[in-house]
Amino acid sequence: MFGETQTPAEIVFVLVAAVGFGAAICVTGADVLATVPVWRAVLAVLLIVDVAAGCVANFTFGTDTHYAARPAGRWVFILIHWHLVAVGALLGLALVPLLLVTGYVLLAASAVNLLHGRRLQVTAGGFLVAAGILGIVLWMPLYSPPFIVATAALFVMKVVFAFAVTHHSEVGHSAAETLAGASRGR
Repeated sequence: MFGETQTPAEIVFVLVAAVGFGAAICVTGADVLATVPVWRAVLAVLLIVDVAAGCVANFTFGTDTHYAARPAGRWVFILIHWHLVAVGALLGLALVPLLLVTGYVLLAASAVNLLHGRRLQVTAGGFLVAAGILGIVLWMPLYSPPFIVATAALFVMKVVFAFAVTHHSEVGHSAAETLAGASRGR
């Protein structure tokens, strides 16, 4: 989650996201969490907290550069993200919408990852996140409770944009700064 080098401020942001976002989502889903055995609810909450924390952690310099230097590890990270399906199974929710969102995330993150090192990566990642969140907001409420819709939106952001896009070069510039420099001929 934290890569190799994080500042205290980055760690605070990640922890606030984990606790704050995770708690907000879980409070809105308390009625569903209360319907399953405690161990299943706890596992579901841990997965939701991981999604919330990852939305911020994957943007940090340490995490981003750690995976940028390990292309195989980046692919493994993308492919193991079945959080929504696991949460749905643990809580007895309809799995088809969660499988569809997960499939979209895996395909979109893979497409973005294949653009590593190309100028188009950031734009493609932004487009695929916007399309994914729009689809989730317009379609998922028909089949899923609001806390799962929120988790799905964070999940798309976490994997497709925060993780699959390389935001920092090895010297610590953001992707936008690197691209701006390249367009000016530096």
